[in-house]
Amino acid sequence: PSPHPLTDDLIAWLRSYANERINSRLIDERRCIPPYIVLDFGNRGLLGMQVPQSYGGLGLSNVDTLRIMEQLGAIDPTLSLFVGLSNILGIRPILNYATPTVKDELLPLLATGRELAAFALTEPIAGSNPQAISSSAIPDGNGGWRLQGTKIWSGSAAWAGAINVFVQNIDSSGKGSGVSGFVVRQGTKGLRQGPEALTMGMRGMIQNTIYFEDVPVTPENLLGAPGKGMNAAQDAMMYGRLAIGASSVGGMKRCAQLMLRYATVRSISTGRLLDNPTTLARLSDLTAAITAVETLIAKIAELLDTGHIVPVDAYVVAKIAGPEFLWQAADHLVQLLGGRGYIETNIAPQILRDARILRIFEGPTETLTMFLGSRVINQSEELHQFLCDRLNTKSVSEHLKLAADKINDRCTGTHAPFSDRTSAIRWAYTLTGEVALYAILLAALQDSAQRNVSEQCDRAIQWATLKFEQTLTKALTGTPAESVLLNANQTTDLISSYTETIGNLEQTLAGEDHELDHLLKLQTSAPLPKKSPPTPLPQPTNTPSVTSATPS
Repeated sequence: PSPHPLTDDLIAWLRSYANERINSRLIDERRCIPPYIVLDFGNRGLLGMQVPQSYGGLGLSNVDTLRIMEQLGAIDPTLSLFVGLSNILGIRPILNYATPTVKDELLPLLATGRELAAFALTEPIAGSNPQAISSSAIPDGNGGWRLQGTKIWSGSAAWAGAINVFVQNIDSSGKGSGVSGFVVRQGTKGLRQGPEALTMGMRGMIQNTIYFEDVPVTPENLLGAPGKGMNAAQDAMMYGRLAIGASSVGGMKRCAQLMLRYATVRSISTGRLLDNPTTLARLSDLTAAITAVETLIAKIAELLDTGHIVPVDAYVVAKIAGPEFLWQAADHLVQLLGGRGYIETNIAPQILRDARILRIFEGPTETLTMFLGSRVINQSEELHQFLCDRLNTKSVSEHLKLAADKINDRCTGTHAPFSDRTSAIRWAYTLTGEVALYAILLAALQDSAQRNVSEQCDRAIQWATLKFEQTLTKALTGTPAESVLLNANQTTDLISSYTETIGNLEQTLAGEDHELDHLLKLQTSAPLPKKSPPTPLPQPTNTPSVTSATPS
């Protein structure tokens, strides 16, 4: 589909708005997005980009939505996260899986930013492994359920009018039967907002705990069928990974701009900083990485808009590559600026702090890399069909197959670095995932070059080819860590011995007191003291009383 006529206007408006109405440093310091920004974004339709126009949304394509996410990532990662959460984790499960009644009620409100929606999946013991969820939906005997449990780090939850929550579905016999998803309205009895997490970055975006204390829900609140809620959660998270990749591209370009701006005017002992070989090498590496990730995301969006199915492997690569390269770009930005890079008013420290979380949420890099490698070794048919048929890169597919076989043989053979079979297999998955990342980026670039020849794309192809070869060589010859590998017991003993040189530290000095004084709290547990009866007045007598000269 052709670009939506609003998209270019929205991007132009965002650029002007960023210059005139957004102060990212104040958002960071005050840990809050100003209400006027939320209202303005809502009025512009940015909080309901893919909601159909019949519900008051913009009805944008995937290409247009991801273009806007890239622009937001360049302006402020916190605002990009906020908009992405609203559109993807908040609205998408409702749009694709909620009942018609809930859609009719909520989508017009959410699409225009009159209300926000949140996503509650993570728990204290269930992070990257949602199968460990302990929150539950217990049948109430009347066809509904009572939700019990605790969710943590839920973005926008305290601000949201609706929360998508995912819990273990308990059947009538008391056994678990999958994960169910529900839309819970703010203000429902038993829904209680918990404390806000004081995050390292993305500080303007609230992340808080939610308590579900016998929250009543009915079949009307379901996201999909009972026990099938992970379909809605996985759909949202998978698309969220693509959006994070797009936002990361925007952030990488912003880092490149700031590095160029500084290096152009800064002179050091070797001359202009931009002419320094280290500067040129890092900027050249960064620009090639930008082209690679940008090309993959554009291809995925194009395929989605034309109705094609894209394998999960491509989404995973977008999520791994974008945040990893952004983190490297942010670190290089701080380093290039020297002492100026450590000063909060110079933008770079906030970019570094904000970029850090992207390597963790929606799937940590390590988890996704191992998952990708497992797919390549055990379930590669869909990926190889994608590489051969959709990207027309059969040679890349064949090279990846051969590489995966060689890595698996080395890691699980007689000279395996890990003696434990399970660890050996997982190490093979990790190394294969690292190689597969560059194979898929290379395939996307080669596909693009077949249709549009450009020097920029040719540079990125050369870069991705060398990255693939170097990563494969490392995987086949062994990493430095493998040469000095310790088992779990040896690792524990060695690190425990460090107490002899540095002690075993844990600061216990009390910090600020944020508790309300107990005399100002509601006295609900103990009754107020009874009022004593008045002392009766003395009765007059015929004997004159002797009064003290001292006043009472």
